[in-house]
Amino acid sequence: MSDTILPHRTSPFSYVTRINLSLAAFVVLVVGALIPVLLVRVAPLADFVNHLSRMHVIAVAGHDQWLDAFYRIDWQVLPNLAMDLVVPSLARISNVYFAGQLFLIAVILSLVTGPLAIQYALGRKFNAFPMVGFLFIYNGVFLTGLVNYLAGVGIGMWGLAAWIMLRERTPILRMAVSAIVVLALFFCHLSAVGLYGLAIGSYELWDWNRRGRAFNGKLITCLACLIIPALPILPLLMMSPTWGLAQEFEWSSQSKIDGLMTVIRNYDDSLDLGLLGLAAVAFAWGLQRGLVRFHPVALPYLLISIVTYMVLPNVLFGSYMGDQRLAIAFVITLIGFGRLETSDRLVRTAFLVMLVSFSTIRFADVGAHWVHLARIYEQFREALTSVPRGSKILVAYADEEVSADADRDALSHAACLGIIERSALVSTAFTVKGKQVMTVRPDYIGRVDTEDGFPPTVSRLLVGSESEDDGGNYWDDWEENHDYLVVLYGADDATTPDADTLEQVASGDGFKLYKILKD
Repeated sequence: MSDTILPHRTSPFSYVTRINLSLAAFVVLVVGALIPVLLVRVAPLADFVNHLSRMHVIAVAGHDQWLDAFYRIDWQVLPNLAMDLVVPSLARISNVYFAGQLFLIAVILSLVTGPLAIQYALGRKFNAFPMVGFLFIYNGVFLTGLVNYLAGVGIGMWGLAAWIMLRERTPILRMAVSAIVVLALFFCHLSAVGLYGLAIGSYELWDWNRRGRAFNGKLITCLACLIIPALPILPLLMMSPTWGLAQEFEWSSQSKIDGLMTVIRNYDDSLDLGLLGLAAVAFAWGLQRGLVRFHPVALPYLLISIVTYMVLPNVLFGSYMGDQRLAIAFVITLIGFGRLETSDRLVRTAFLVMLVSFSTIRFADVGAHWVHLARIYEQFREALTSVPRGSKILVAYADEEVSADADRDALSHAACLGIIERSALVSTAFTVKGKQVMTVRPDYIGRVDTEDGFPPTVSRLLVGSESEDDGGNYWDDWEENHDYLVVLYGADDATTPDADTLEQVASGDGFKLYKILKD
């Protein structure tokens, strides 16, 4: 590692050729990364359709008598409002599905350009190495649907780049820009604020060490620029109902291993690990030959990131994957500190060809699975046409689950399409107070899950309130309180659980829709 990375002396024609080749690769990679999103109406990310249904409720608030009767929007200071502030406005001028696509496209673009912005801020020249980030755009965190958080990761990388670019400008300007970044990150996700602070803190630590660790006015100025923009975060958090969830935390050693896997995990573990192995070999060879170099700030950033990752709990402020979600952010940001150092056109071309090839394979894997999962979503939408508007839908799991893992993840919140398509009350919609701005009105709050729990199995549902252990659940008295039952993950040839109470009206891959017969 070296403090500065000086470009090799090359002719202007050679440099332009290099840029043109890299730009062509970048365009191909961007198109490839966006194709899966454009292929489907709803990206089959586990939680995404649930969040999208909330966007619809916000967009049509005051214009849908059934949704207005079921749900209310209680605007509060919450550190995860990015989608809520952007998508409904887009939905009002298009539709909620297209608005969701635009949001995902923006998230992907921020993630792939963030490392390039960091590298440019450090070296003041474009370099192709940060495009390695394309390999990790589709990852376990993305497929889970944590898109607000990932939007914050992308914005945070651009914030770090701005911090570096403005390093020698007036403190007032630096603090103003940083304050805007911090505020934007807060409304994306609280973890994104911490990641941004960790990144700029690592940079300042490296710079302070480079300057001889002097305690002088420059150090005081840097500390002021670091701390002052973040001061509003504590009062904002204390104003938020999220503060009341501060006692909900849980540390897990297994979660650390799972988090590392989320960095590369898509749908095919063998393919993911195979590509990772090949990329790791090429990366190690590049390091050994001096073709890949990292800015010295990468070392303190890496060390601080490792400590943070190991210390942070899995459940934080009531949200799961508190530690797991960080791994992908650390990796993509670290990529931004690297650069390809070679004047050999053959090596540069080989690097780009390998990067485009590996990335295309991963994009194709995601796209193929999404097309399959989109068919299931379309089956669900078709099934919902038999449901009258304003119905109340209860979700349950089959006793014997046979759906594949990818299908399970996509189906887990598919019933929320009922909110968008049929203005329905759906038992699994996210309505936890303090986590979302959408809550259920008092008349219906006892009919839905307000604790982020799991739906009941069919057998447990049929036992109902007869069991002492099951008293007080939202599915008690389901025959009277709900109109339709969705059973997920069961076999296609599964029989109707209770023919006296349920009438099957539709089915699809991994789900069945029943009408609840009233006396």
